[in-house]
Amino acid sequence: MLNMRLSEQPAPAGSRDVNQLVSWLLDTLEFVRRTGDEWTGEGVHSPIHRILCEHMLVNPGQGWDAQTLGDELGLSPTATQYQLGKLNECGLTAAVNRDGWRVHHLRNGSLSNAVEIMATEARLVLEQRLRSLEGWMTESDARMSIATEKRDEAPFHIQIRGRVPLTEGQDEMDAFLVDLGLLGDRVRRPADGSAPLGRLMFEHLLGAHSPLSLDEALEKWGTTRPRLTRTLDRFRAAGIAERVPRLDRLPVTLWTALQAQHGRRGSDWLMKKGGLSRIDEKVAKKVIKALDDGTFNVAKCEKTFVKVSPSEQMILLNMLGGKLPIGWRLCGAKSSQVRERVLSKSDRTFRRIKRVAETLEKAMKSD
Repeated sequence: MLNMRLSEQPAPAGSRDVNQLVSWLLDTLEFVRRTGDEWTGEGVHSPIHRILCEHMLVNPGQGWDAQTLGDELGLSPTATQYQLGKLNECGLTAAVNRDGWRVHHLRNGSLSNAVEIMATEARLVLEQRLRSLEGWMTESDARMSIATEKRDEAPFHIQIRGRVPLTEGQDEMDAFLVDLGLLGDRVRRPADGSAPLGRLMFEHLLGAHSPLSLDEALEKWGTTRPRLTRTLDRFRAAGIAERVPRLDRLPVTLWTALQAQHGRRGSDWLMKKGGLSRIDEKVAKKVIKALDDGTFNVAKCEKTFVKVSPSEQMILLNMLGGKLPIGWRLCGAKSSQVRERVLSKSDRTFRRIKRVAETLEKAMKSD
């Protein structure tokens, strides 16, 4: 059964070093996992790196059993089988029974062929899993009403696992979240048996018509800001959700910053260093007068700045030392838009993998 991870890495432009290219491939397929800031593998000395470099890429049409590879690598058959199992699960290699042994080999006799098969199968499984969004997601044009000048991008990271029978107490949404790695490596289930945080937040995003800020999430689910951010950013890394500035909060945030700085530093500072001199003079004078008169409230702030562009207001807010809240939302008004965004990110990663596989084969032939 297919079970793989994609972790987008910068393309190794121009490199023809075999060890570097293999390391890039293993990092992208996340065979080498991070623990904190350290890699859990041993780089070019890791067993899976040596299996590829010293055996499968040297003789791509040949097959090996765990005992033979283990003897050559200095590993036990169990440890070797574990490494081979990871290659089989992601779809790069396959195994056949021969004379009582499981013989492992690159699929269709070459790395580029194996990558092409792997990518085709993984994309199909991912597309099928993402179809579930159609039955869960509320269609909402209002969700996308906040326009952004630049699309939010994060390094793509997702797990792709074929569906297996549900376990006791599990439903389709639980399986979806687990199989795409959206609940993290260790799913924390509350002691009272309620749904994990990732599921609760996913259900909210599916039905939300506006972005979810951290303050709102904190009020709704408690826990801590770092944990909420990590949970939301898993959906963002998978291409399902994106971050946007909460422009709907701009009037109240700007009002708060203007009030605070007026109280601390006065009107002259606001005009000279606080940024009001950068906007229309009539608007600036209205703001100063209302602040001095004590009549400046959120409603008046919104009305006064109605003809000032959001980008200018955000620059002013930044100069005042304020910060506009960030919100998370699904990446489309319709499930089909979210699905296509995730698939486009996976396609981009698979194209890089294919190019690296082709470069690797050329490098191996020239050595």
